[in-house]
Amino acid sequence: MEIMYDAFISYSHKDMEWAQWIQKHLESYRIPRNLCPDRPSGSHLRIFRDQTDLAGLELKDTLQKELRASRCLLVLCSPDSAASRWVNDEVAYFLSLTPERPVIPFIIRGEPDSDQAELECYPQVLRSQDDRYRLGANVQEIGRNKAFLKAVSLILDVRFNRLVDREKQRKRRTGLTIGLIAGLASVIAGALIWTNVSITEENRQLAYDIYWAALVSGVRQNGINNKSFPLLVQSAEAGNTSAMIYLADCLIHGIGTTADEEAGFSWYARAAEKGDTTAMVALGNCLLNGTGTEVDEEKAFYWNEQAALAKTPDPNGMMNVAIFLEDGIGTTADPEKAFEWYKKAADLGNELSMFNLARCYRDGTGTEANPELSFHWTLQLAEKGNVVGMYNTGLMYQYGFGVPVNERQAYLWYRKAAETGDADSMVKTGWCTENHFGTENDALEWYLKAAELENEEAIEAVQRLTGTPYEQSSAVTP
Repeated sequence: MEIMYDAFISYSHKDMEWAQWIQKHLESYRIPRNLCPDRPSGSHLRIFRDQTDLAGLELKDTLQKELRASRCLLVLCSPDSAASRWVNDEVAYFLSLTPERPVIPFIIRGEPDSDQAELECYPQVLRSQDDRYRLGANVQEIGRNKAFLKAVSLILDVRFNRLVDREKQRKRRTGLTIGLIAGLASVIAGALIWTNVSITEENRQLAYDIYWAALVSGVRQNGINNKSFPLLVQSAEAGNTSAMIYLADCLIHGIGTTADEEAGFSWYARAAEKGDTTAMVALGNCLLNGTGTEVDEEKAFYWNEQAALAKTPDPNGMMNVAIFLEDGIGTTADPEKAFEWYKKAADLGNELSMFNLARCYRDGTGTEANPELSFHWTLQLAEKGNVVGMYNTGLMYQYGFGVPVNERQAYLWYRKAAETGDADSMVKTGWCTENHFGTENDALEWYLKAAELENEEAIEAVQRLTGTPYEQSSAVTP
């Protein structure tokens, strides 16, 4: 039978909210083209979730048809699903189809193979299977977001760490754009707190002044509210591109108003048409992710390219152009041109471009491999206070990549990154102190800090050093 779905979600209807949450996130997840080259560009996961009460012979036949059409089975595991005859039947039927098709447990509550019946979260049929059906994700151990990525990695059959790295890059890229908009608002508003606004009789100037007043009001009240929001709309309608961008952001994220992604997209488009490069980048991101519009990778590339080629180029647009060119998103893949754009954006101080430029020099992507230059750009990133740059600088000093081995410098950079709250860096700092690598400090201190952030490797280290099971509530930093 033809495979129609990437995954069939099996769950107890007492876990309906979880089922709805994971279906929404799976269906909106954009499949990485560079990790899944056999997938169409811009494609998303195809998911089936039954929304009925699972009753009746006719319905059971229908579900068996959908199970046969699914490449894998995602089982939401909880004490409620473990007690559900319907969930057990679905899992048993799926296991009988083709042994190669994966069953993915997604644990939301309870314990697998528990000695206490009320805590058992696996359906009966899974308890009798070998380990190949036991690989999955546990929300209680790694958190909801990482568990989601773990499930995606198993559905797509790609390495979990590669998806985690990609998600970190995506969040940083989005954060840079949002941060730029937020920074614009706070700088303008902060200046106006100390200066008087001169309101003239001219309507357009008045509309602009209303916008500034709205920003100040929003900052003072910790965000745009239902009183200041109409003033923002008035200023945007008067043609103020900064107001248009701020308004679009409010509409997309539901800040001070009901979320309306299509209206937000429209305001980004109006500001972009007027030549605002920040709006061009935001518009490109909307087109890439299908926010308020249909996914259109070619238009997404076009608007980012316009921002990159502007008289005063936007570093985020330049970075996005590089990413599109490297991965062949909305344009023909061209690693050499991608490298050139990464370099241009990095020279302007764009952090993600520095990271990607260092990666290009490391791997020889679009240029000749050059470990020394890879270290140079990683160090530049670290010195800007970027936690990824600090962590990677520590790695390079530890293993002598592009720079002579320097145990002390490795430890110091790991520690700087750890002090920002990064769990992976805390683990590295703990390892350094435990093994007297560049320091004589106490290892347990850093392992405990990382364990508090639910880092599995740190929890294992705490248990190894203390000789007792780790319990978050009772952990005390020495």
